[in-house]
Amino acid sequence: MLKTPFLAFLACLLLSAGLSARPGLVIVLVVDGLRPDSVTPETMPHLHRLKTEGVWYRNAHSVFPTVTRVNATSISTGMLPSHHGIVSNALYLPESSAEVLSNGDYRNLLKLGEANGGRMVGPKSLHEYLREASIAYVALSSGSTGNAVLLNPTAPYGDGLLVNPGFEDGHRVAFPDSLNAELLAKFGPAKGGREGDEALLWTERVLREHVLGTMHPQVIVDWMGRSDSAQHKSGVGSPEGLAALRLVDQQIGLLLERLRELDLAEKTNIVVTSDHGFDYEPRADMLATLREPEFAGKVVTDNEGGTTLLYVKNRDAATIERMAEKLQAGPMTNAVFVAGRRPEGRKLSCAEGAVKGFVPGTFALELAGQCLPKRGADLIVTYRWSADPSPYGIPGTQWVPGRADQPAHNGHGGLNPYVTRSTLLAVGPDFRHGEVMDVPAGNADIAPTVLTLAGLTPADSLDGRVLREAFRKRTTSTVERATQRVRVSTEGFCSELEISQAEGRKYLDLARRCEEPR
Repeated sequence: MLKTPFLAFLACLLLSAGLSARPGLVIVLVVDGLRPDSVTPETMPHLHRLKTEGVWYRNAHSVFPTVTRVNATSISTGMLPSHHGIVSNALYLPESSAEVLSNGDYRNLLKLGEANGGRMVGPKSLHEYLREASIAYVALSSGSTGNAVLLNPTAPYGDGLLVNPGFEDGHRVAFPDSLNAELLAKFGPAKGGREGDEALLWTERVLREHVLGTMHPQVIVDWMGRSDSAQHKSGVGSPEGLAALRLVDQQIGLLLERLRELDLAEKTNIVVTSDHGFDYEPRADMLATLREPEFAGKVVTDNEGGTTLLYVKNRDAATIERMAEKLQAGPMTNAVFVAGRRPEGRKLSCAEGAVKGFVPGTFALELAGQCLPKRGADLIVTYRWSADPSPYGIPGTQWVPGRADQPAHNGHGGLNPYVTRSTLLAVGPDFRHGEVMDVPAGNADIAPTVLTLAGLTPADSLDGRVLREAFRKRTTSTVERATQRVRVSTEGFCSELEISQAEGRKYLDLARRCEEPR
């Protein structure tokens, strides 16, 4: 007798949140390394049409450091690195290796899981939230195997559906075993390598023909990796980079056509994001100080392009302080982060809300969402950048560690607007039409927004927020927002960090060296 009134009440709740009474399909497309200025009618006509039809965020952010696996985990959990534990594209597991290990290989993430009592990522993932509500979720990726696993971290343990053509040299393309057998029988292994054109084409075909045509999940995350590898190799704006973007856009067009064929186009909400932007990266010897005898054997280095994470043996506070001072004396250092509290007794403890680090002239790791007492870095340094164009005329130059006589690279990872600015758009029946938003947003906001679209209430403990301002029916037309500038200085060194804020969430925009120490 209570069923009909309850459903009516639920419909009212959904409508008040700006959503349709009956949740439809939700698809998150992650275009790896897609700069917002690459979404043009000439290069990406399908994506550009979605941009104009839906809600386009001009102030969208990558999570710092601006690398793939950090952002993949934030997308799947709604949390920042200080809570989900993936601090870069590498892992420091001293019980397994004296050096950092790439988490692009999912087998190293399994090692992390073993060290963490069976969980490679601490907080719940999208799959776990949705499973509790009996909502089917599928994650696909044509990126690295580590990137794929972080979209559904429990899948290798038998909990969840995950597709990637690169597992175990084609012998495994999915978890669980039953799905793996189905896909190998139907599509065979992908040809031509793990992250090239063929990997993308194979994964997108699986999405269109099997996931949509046979499995019928309610939530899908699809990571499109080809754009990243092509731009790393050849650069943004290069013929090879543009060709990769066109291929990705072609696959988006085929997906939209498939949704129309299945009568799902009007019932599907699509969120498109990118994990980071891209820049041009000449090299300079910015870490020469770490080769000095006083630091020998005391530090493990993790270079992530425009950012370096440093792990200090025994978390020795005096060594951290001395390293920070040496780096501040370098002309190419942009900003230095250390914990807000001085480590004591080989232990790091985080000071919630800390802005400045315990070393003069440093920012707090807590401010960057990077304070992890168990496995986090002791010091993070970012480097100088400029608006100077690449050889292809694309603005954004970031100096990275290396020898000056080495050829320039193309990448990301730093704290400059060319990599912190990510692509973000939302289109579908529950989103507003043809609007451009200046409200700050970021990749940690994807999970809570998807959960809301699926009819669930996200936990207040998530670092991300629901992007309610983009909903077709919304309870308020304004979002509280601000820009914060934090300045730190010591003798001969001054740095400024610019932060966008919305509804109490912080999004790192950039760090810059001050013109004059104050």
